[in-house]
Amino acid sequence: MANMNDLNDLLHRFETGTLETDKGKLGDLEGRQLFLYGAGNVGRRLYQNLAANGIKIAGFLDRNPAVSLGDIPASVRLPSDPGLGGIRESCTVILSGLFSLKVCNDIKANLAQLGFRNVYALHEVNFNQVNSGAFRESLFDDRYDKVDILGADRSKLEHAFALLAGEADRSLFLDYLKAHLTMDFTRMPPPHDIALQYLGHDIPDAIDFSRFLDCGGYDGDTFRQLTAHGRRIHALAAFEPQSDLYRKYAATLKASPTPPAEAFLFPCGVYSETTQLRFASNDSAQSAARVSAGGDSVIQCVKLDEALQGFAPTFIKMDIEGAETAALKGARELIEAHGPGLAICVYHGLSDLWEVPHLISGMRSGYRYYLRNYNYLGLETVLYALPPTSK
Repeated sequence: MANMNDLNDLLHRFETGTLETDKGKLGDLEGRQLFLYGAGNVGRRLYQNLAANGIKIAGFLDRNPAVSLGDIPASVRLPSDPGLGGIRESCTVILSGLFSLKVCNDIKANLAQLGFRNVYALHEVNFNQVNSGAFRESLFDDRYDKVDILGADRSKLEHAFALLAGEADRSLFLDYLKAHLTMDFTRMPPPHDIALQYLGHDIPDAIDFSRFLDCGGYDGDTFRQLTAHGRRIHALAAFEPQSDLYRKYAATLKASPTPPAEAFLFPCGVYSETTQLRFASNDSAQSAARVSAGGDSVIQCVKLDEALQGFAPTFIKMDIEGAETAALKGARELIEAHGPGLAICVYHGLSDLWEVPHLISGMRSGYRYYLRNYNYLGLETVLYALPPTSK
């Protein structure tokens, strides 16, 4: 049973350098004829990371061989390229994208039909041997100094762990933390289906979605997901700062067979204060755009307590690329006054794992805390904080 002794033991082994990694998964990348499947943003970052560590890449496989690689000196070939010939059986392919379980399995099946025999998803590769796993951290620009876990942040870490409701939550907390400390994500348990994210499908407390506050609305995907599973939303307030996605969200609502009676959409981000911030867009993965001092555009951000006066949410979702703690601070009055259910992403930075529950617990007592993961590499990990009245 996962308890505080297990957490203290993990931290002790981290401090003494005795945390083990799994040697049974793909870890030795040298000497292989290595191809990366997917020449998008993640694939290019992985190429640069491997090349910087002296690991040679034979090239990319992609359904679009005309995709631009910028200054990367590599070829892009169709997986069905006849020129690959017998190479398919002997080479190693890494799926260099943040694919869901279903997509991973579909790609593997398609490549197997073409004759590829050694295909690994990102979560099946132990990057501990590559630049101390910097690839995983570089995906989200996470520069957290892990040494602080043993000092300044230890009390918060222990507090967050103690808040979790059950065995499954505490075990996932330990697995997630260990994966980050070793930079070996191959040992994390299989995630839940991404289609179940934010539903809390296996959580014993019921969730009231009737007045939904959607922060990081994207194109309305969470709204579609909730309503597709029969969750009735009567009133909606959504924030999405990227104008093209904002328009898609509006179109999603118009096309919905069960639209909310009231819907308020804002082309803004959410933050601890109402201000303008620089924003780093990402052409290859719009959902990965985030607040950044060196960003290429400027977005308007609002403090939720100011923007939503009179709107009493029953459920708040936040997936805002690392700005979750700041946005929660800007929603303190809403949380204190109404006690809504919360589903907050905690995977953009390691410290979010404990900073988010620690912060919420200081705003309102009585919440029950659950932790769930919906994608590989610890991605799409969500902390649920549910009020006792939701049961």
